[in-house]
Amino acid sequence: MKSLFVSSICILIFLVELGFSQPPETEVKRGYGYAFAAPGVVAGEGSSSATLTFGGGGEGLLTHGLGISADVGYLFFPRNGFSEGFGLFSPGVLYQFNRNHKAVPFVTGGYSLAFRQGTESLIHFGGGVNYWFSNHFGMRFEGRDHIDPRYANENWLQFRVGFLLR
Repeated sequence: MKSLFVSSICILIFLVELGFSQPPETEVKRGYGYAFAAPGVVAGEGSSSATLTFGGGGEGLLTHGLGISADVGYLFFPRNGFSEGFGLFSPGVLYQFNRNHKAVPFVTGGYSLAFRQGTESLIHFGGGVNYWFSNHFGMRFEGRDHIDPRYANENWLQFRVGFLLR
């Protein structure tokens, strides 16, 4: 568990540094959609379980680097099967650094709603890098944690990899 977390942090730091060293682009990306896959782990109380999430969403910049985002996904535990999962809707806010570069580091946070037969309210936070190959296509690398405020020692960690389209 700790090695997954440490590895994810090291990758994110490397990608953020890469973002600060890229030459400027001619156009700032103001809004785009994305699709992602996210291997992860639920860890807490001395135990952990692997998870897998698939989903999509969108982001839009409002002013300077500040923007809003929303995504929806399906999270499940591979050992229990696909049918035992639940939906996860996550609206939030974000801040992007160096928006006119090919690699755009960002931080994000907000609310998450887990739903199936009932609902559960969570908060999320994370960060990563969007890398733009062209003005219309890119890739996204993100580390994200979902936390239930009632069980703050339980973490729903995800490493998201996705495609960006504009």
